[in-house]
Amino acid sequence: MATWADIQSWQLSYVEEAEDLIEAEVREAREIIADLEHAANDIRSQGEAPDRMRQRLTEIQDKLDSRLNELTECALATAELHGYVSRVVAKRKSAWEVAAEVGYDIPENGVVQPSAPETRFEPMASKFAELRDCIDDAVRIATEAEETVGPRYQALADGQYVLAEGRHSESAGLANDADPSWSPEEVSVWWALLSESEREALINKDPEKYGNLDGIDMASRAKANDLVLNGRIDAAGHRIPGTSLLEKAQKEYDEAKAAYERDKDSFWGRQYSDDEALERYRNAENKLNDLLAVKKALDDDPGISLITLEFGKGGENVRAALAIGDVDNAKHVTTFVPGMTTSCRRSTDLNLGYARNLIDAAENAGGAEKGSVAAVAWLGYEAPPHPEELDFSVASTHKAEVGAQKLNGFLTGIHSWRSERGMDVHQTPVTHSYGSLTGGFAMRDIGEGVVDDFVYTGSPGSAVHSVGTLGVDPDHTWVSAIPLHDDVQGMGPDWTFGRDPKELEGIGHLSGDATGGDGYNSDPNAGTFANHSAYFYKAKEGQHNYSLEDIGQVIAGKKERL
Repeated sequence: MATWADIQSWQLSYVEEAEDLIEAEVREAREIIADLEHAANDIRSQGEAPDRMRQRLTEIQDKLDSRLNELTECALATAELHGYVSRVVAKRKSAWEVAAEVGYDIPENGVVQPSAPETRFEPMASKFAELRDCIDDAVRIATEAEETVGPRYQALADGQYVLAEGRHSESAGLANDADPSWSPEEVSVWWALLSESEREALINKDPEKYGNLDGIDMASRAKANDLVLNGRIDAAGHRIPGTSLLEKAQKEYDEAKAAYERDKDSFWGRQYSDDEALERYRNAENKLNDLLAVKKALDDDPGISLITLEFGKGGENVRAALAIGDVDNAKHVTTFVPGMTTSCRRSTDLNLGYARNLIDAAENAGGAEKGSVAAVAWLGYEAPPHPEELDFSVASTHKAEVGAQKLNGFLTGIHSWRSERGMDVHQTPVTHSYGSLTGGFAMRDIGEGVVDDFVYTGSPGSAVHSVGTLGVDPDHTWVSAIPLHDDVQGMGPDWTFGRDPKELEGIGHLSGDATGGDGYNSDPNAGTFANHSAYFYKAKEGQHNYSLEDIGQVIAGKKERL
């Protein structure tokens, strides 16, 4: 079992250096094996001497196959270790930051025991609890790494590792398909080692899987999701009827509607309303409308790509993420995470509009080079509906915590793929309303260096009691709070939702002045939530939305602390 003292020497850079060396060896080995295969095929003469040459080449190739399998396993094991070490380092850093905030020195054994007076006062007691959690999580993750990755290395050292992926397999020396247990870091390494033709084959074979696989490039995800949404393509380049998700959703809707109307018009249906049939009909209608909204957005703007598409279970919304710009190559990537009532059918256009405004703000207020910013409208979690629908899940953190795992994987995948290609990326999640709670939970478990800046807006709660608990440099964690008609701020109870982010010590405060936004409501008698989304309104002619401009500066990496 790992200890707090053990992990003080863990460094992510050591793992990254090892990854680069091992992957270079894998690529070279695959090239040598391919060359030998061509050489063996070129021996066309018959007789004893050519037969001996062929036999010897086969023996060499078999040995190389085995060595390549071992090299590939070493590369994947090191990538898995990367994910663990990244999280351990982030948790360790968080622990030291929270400790500094509460004026506490962490002992070598990692056991935190605050004095009695400190345990009685909020928020000090909550900060100490988070400090303990950070230490415990770091040790737990390190122990899991030892128990999970350690045996993989041991099997290689003992010569016990065997994988039947010879030169005649679909992807020589590599697994033929992504394992569901792989981390985004493992996926990125494996995907990078595949050839373009091998990747293309996998996308065509299982587009549902590869359209949502964290760790591969977004261009491939978009290609896969196009096949899912609109249907597979035959050899002649035509869509294959019956293979699109739209057709599936239309069929489910037609069947559910017919069943509901049939039951409704029957004698027993008139006597006893069939709530189950009505619910099935409404669910099918919602999913179809979700997909149609996504389809319309893609058709209206060829510059938009669909990089997440999940149909979801019965009763759930379709989950999607739509990107504006080139996420794989943009210098700056911002992911907009919306809140309550978010669904594709209701808010695809709205959230894409906000994403465009974020790009404009980064370029105009932040000075980012034109075309260097990509924005993602991330509708990739099951956001709570309005309580008017008699669903009060917005009062719970459950959907935020589940969504946080998805958001964490999505952001980590962007980072790991860029790192795999030796490219840096400046990532800034911009979170709003219940989505900021989701973002806060995601940042609590994010790996070191994945997110560069993090923004809360209109937040009911930060998911933490100390800004140091987030796996983001506190100097790059921000909040914008409009003072008029945004009563969502701090609405959640501190003990579950965390503190209102604008009250977190050490957080950066962006402007809350959105008065120049087109749609800002200055009427003092307006509804208490009238300006809840004004952070993202484009400015009126000749005026400024300073909140949006400040967020744009953060996205461009230009915002400085006052």
